[in-house]
Amino acid sequence: MSDLNEMAVDVISAHRLRFEFPEVVQTSLRPDIVLWSSKDQKIILVELTVPWEEGCEEAHERKAAKYLQLAQDCRDRGWQTWVFPVEIGCRGFPARSAWNFLSAIGMDEHSKKQAARQMGEEAERASCWIWSKREEESWKPGVDGQ
Repeated sequence: MSDLNEMAVDVISAHRLRFEFPEVVQTSLRPDIVLWSSKDQKIILVELTVPWEEGCEEAHERKAAKYLQLAQDCRDRGWQTWVFPVEIGCRGFPARSAWNFLSAIGMDEHSKKQAARQMGEEAERASCWIWSKREEESWKPGVDGQ
């Protein structure tokens, strides 16, 4: 799958770039990462989740189900399509799905270990940051639940 040459990432940044799904199908869904090749009509949808380690399996099933129809719509248009729900536990443990994804995109063993370690460190760092903000008023739901 190393011949995929385009990528879109759904992140909020200072630039506030708007995520746009490739012109394969119309959808309101926003996978975290989309890799694709228009020439070869291949597309990979990646959905990242950082649950409690005990909830990785449930999160995987939930995210796989969420993108099932989108993947089928892409296939119906003639695109080879893969969906990778990827879980990194909030305490930094990469679930099996992370390793499967890294293998599928063609990473060698050394690169996979390095990437999995980095993903785990970032997930743990972000979880700690969220925990540290839990008492701030800006993080509490308002009257309408927002």
